[in-house]
Amino acid sequence: MSEPSSSGIAPTAAVIAALALGALMVLPRISFSRDEAKPVPAPAFVLPVIHNGDPGSRLSLDDLKGSPVILDFWATWCQPCAMQTPVLDRLARRHQARGLKVVGLNVADDEHTAAARYAEGKGLAYPIVVDETGETQRKYAVTRLPSLVIIDREGRVVHRTSGFVDEASLDRLLKDVL
Repeated sequence: MSEPSSSGIAPTAAVIAALALGALMVLPRISFSRDEAKPVPAPAFVLPVIHNGDPGSRLSLDDLKGSPVILDFWATWCQPCAMQTPVLDRLARRHQARGLKVVGLNVADDEHTAAARYAEGKGLAYPIVVDETGETQRKYAVTRLPSLVIIDREGRVVHRTSGFVDEASLDRLLKDVL
């Protein structure tokens, strides 16, 4: 009688390891997007602008009335947020003529000048505001970063996402609001 071969175990272990590694690489890119069953009015906010605005200026949701809006809740230390930023910048530039407004809401950063330096260094085309108290983050029920909220021209929340969302997926989500 021959002994059982362990050669069948090694390929199986390699396949399991490869699948686990692949899952870890894809996981940060998964987005949990959902359409609002019944669009709800977007909560109002007035926040200080730290990039792409006049010194000391504030931006409110009312300032964006009549435009489709993407709110990007982010922090400088968040790696998926750093991956999302260039996607949002391209969308802001590409759809500017169609009225799209992108606003970065910096949350969870103790040093707001770091967020301003980050935005300046990246040459972001859209304004960055600071949610110093976390009130806006709470109003929008944001618990993960990055989180995106898409608001239609009527000021209603129509989509919410958490985690990195690729450009093609965001374009599809914007189709109805542009």
